[in-house]
Amino acid sequence: MDGWLRAARGIAWTALAGVAGVLIYAEAAPTRPPEGVRAYRDIIYRRAGTRSPRLDVYVPDSGAAPVSGRPVLVAIHGGGWRGGTKNGYGREIARIARHGYAVVSVEYVLSGPGRPSWPENLDDVREAVRWVRRHAADYAIDPTRIAAIGSSAGGHLAALLGTNAGGADPGSRVQAVVDLYGPTDLARLYRSPGAVVPLETLLGKPPGDAPGLYDDASPVAHASCDAAPTLIIHGEDDDTVPLAQSSALTDRLRAAGVPARLIVVPGVGHAFGLEVAGRDLVPEILSFLEVAWARAGRYAPGDPGGPPIAAHHPNGRGSTGLPRAEGGD
Repeated sequence: MDGWLRAARGIAWTALAGVAGVLIYAEAAPTRPPEGVRAYRDIIYRRAGTRSPRLDVYVPDSGAAPVSGRPVLVAIHGGGWRGGTKNGYGREIARIARHGYAVVSVEYVLSGPGRPSWPENLDDVREAVRWVRRHAADYAIDPTRIAAIGSSAGGHLAALLGTNAGGADPGSRVQAVVDLYGPTDLARLYRSPGAVVPLETLLGKPPGDAPGLYDDASPVAHASCDAAPTLIIHGEDDDTVPLAQSSALTDRLRAAGVPARLIVVPGVGHAFGLEVAGRDLVPEILSFLEVAWARAGRYAPGDPGGPPIAAHHPNGRGSTGLPRAEGGD
């Protein structure tokens, strides 16, 4: 039985990378944005050696943004740090754009045999946040209301944006985090047999050879009073990333005085989207974010926030100088 469980968990982790990531999120190719949402695709946000990682921006297709700009979700796909793409995950999270948000779905460097991606994957998503701030006016975004959202490996990176934003650099900080079943304590997770390969591929070494490396890549090790308010959503029956991973980060954040909420979805395992077991998670995510913005002294997403934004923004009718947009279904 132990051998069967070990094999099953190994298969589950493999499913997070590549083929199963395509099946879960339909990420193999760009898909049209949801109805009522406009997409700007494949924008290069960083030059890193020979790499030029890209992102997609989703905005509401109608309605004027407040003068302060819309809040934004930086969406980070899962895939065991080894697979997945921005395409399908962006479309999934872009549903939230219908509620007055912008969504920026990012790609980041992936791990492979002999090619650890840590810490460059975190560097990528940090730079994506900086890009959002630099280009906030172009897309009617409020640079003071940036949240990171991610699932599984993407949840891990989102949680790191909230707990380990990059030292004194305020440009990569986020004001809130939504973490769906992301790993938070990598040394502890390494004890799960199915996690050994993806973690060693991510970090290049086992924890016995580099304990400091595993700590540095673990959100629980960075939880402090400076962390962003965090919503964590996890399946009760998750055998791939155990629920204890999310409980540990929730406890650390609360102990540091940071607003943190853990939603446990009964009877559900790993790898689910914004609708799971007949439950729509979007209202709960929006409610959490509205509280986070209110704590920061900003307008809630439903508030007008002032007169409409000028027409040179994506929701305007003038010349934008932006990438060509795609409309929704």
